[in-house]
Amino acid sequence: MNKLSKTIEYIFYLFIFLLPWQTRWIWHLGKLGNGESQYLTYSLYGTEILFWLIGILAVIYLVKNKNKELNTINYRVRDFYVLFFLFFLIIILGFIWGGDKQAILYYLWKFFEGFLLLLFVINFKISFFNTAGAFVLAGLGQSILALYQFFTQQVFASKWLGMAAQIPAVGGTCVVESDCFRWLRAYGSLPHPNVLGGFLAMALIFLFILLILAKHKWEKMFLWLCLPVILAGLFFTFSKSAFLALVVGVIFLGFFIFLSPAKKDKNIFTEILMICLITLSTLTIFYSDPLITRLQGETRLEVKSAQERIAYFEESKKLLEKNWLSGVGLGNFVLSDYMQSEIKQPSYDYQPVHNVFFLAAVELGVWGFLILVLIVAEILRRIYNYKIDYNFSLMDVFSKFKIDDNYDLYREKFYWFLSTTAVFFALLVIMIFDHYLWTLYFGIILWWLGLGLWLKQISSKNI
Repeated sequence: MNKLSKTIEYIFYLFIFLLPWQTRWIWHLGKLGNGESQYLTYSLYGTEILFWLIGILAVIYLVKNKNKELNTINYRVRDFYVLFFLFFLIIILGFIWGGDKQAILYYLWKFFEGFLLLLFVINFKISFFNTAGAFVLAGLGQSILALYQFFTQQVFASKWLGMAAQIPAVGGTCVVESDCFRWLRAYGSLPHPNVLGGFLAMALIFLFILLILAKHKWEKMFLWLCLPVILAGLFFTFSKSAFLALVVGVIFLGFFIFLSPAKKDKNIFTEILMICLITLSTLTIFYSDPLITRLQGETRLEVKSAQERIAYFEESKKLLEKNWLSGVGLGNFVLSDYMQSEIKQPSYDYQPVHNVFFLAAVELGVWGFLILVLIVAEILRRIYNYKIDYNFSLMDVFSKFKIDDNYDLYREKFYWFLSTTAVFFALLVIMIFDHYLWTLYFGIILWWLGLGLWLKQISSKNI
């Protein structure tokens, strides 16, 4: 059974590595008026098949080798299980009065897959070091692809990799438009530069912690080489929300790392910040034109983008006024927005509001919104009640008395708590400024995966 356990574990790491690749079978092409809508298009992704392979093998393993620790772990996060139950109950009730039943079922299924992934992460033995490593390797691959796309100024099409062609001269492509040039924003293998940026921000946070905890020389060398590459990949997405998410996560990490008694860790983190500063400064010198254009937000496309976001908020307010109690149904924002429009626009003009909390309120009503807020509030409460000083004291005592095994144990546990919490804050920023953690398969899985890794940390007996 140990071989089966290891097989499941490494398939899980492979799942994380392959998650950004959007290979899929489109079994329903969404229509909105006379055009197509990606938010009403339903697909089976390649990584979903891999996920269900993990699920089947995990069930076989658990049936043949019952884990007595499951009850303890479930007990420590039972408040979250109650909230998740209520969350899914509200979605199911929304099926009764919601609009497009097929959309509700499709997105309910994706959310349910995310919840099952969370259960797997909490209850199955996985290595946080290897999990973070899978994120970093995936981020490295995406960053190399992003660099290629930016320097060639094109995204090549590949149905097997789930990538659509993107050229700066073609309308609808995500670009930074200055007075004299249209710069392609890097997509990686994902559907939008902001989505790639969010994933790379998450990978960088894990990378920072791996650099602190790495023990072998070859690991350290490889991770140091990954840092400027992944950071450059994030730079060329020109994603403001992703950079803000990274900054928030890094501030959280830095605050507690510099408060810790470990001087070596402080020095490593300072070196990380210096490499980041040098990398970003160098890229800014060579690519100041698109960066300044993006930050100032005064050119035609930047102004148009801001106006569209405001328009989405206005449309969400109208929908919320009419459906504040029951909501329009999970996955029904775009269709409901189209139906309420007196003057019909092209299908690509209809997008979800770029805020997950507003989106949840519109689709699930006031009760769904409150449950989502309660989930976030409970996470913040647990973070606030985490015994930082206690862990600092133990680490200091173990270090002074040279109790290396206990010191390494608490040090690793502490830093994995910091990293998963920093990832949560990064995802929270993305939830405030974008919608893909609610509307795209990749985003939904990323949210539940990040939450599962954090819950696994707080449910650990050693914390």
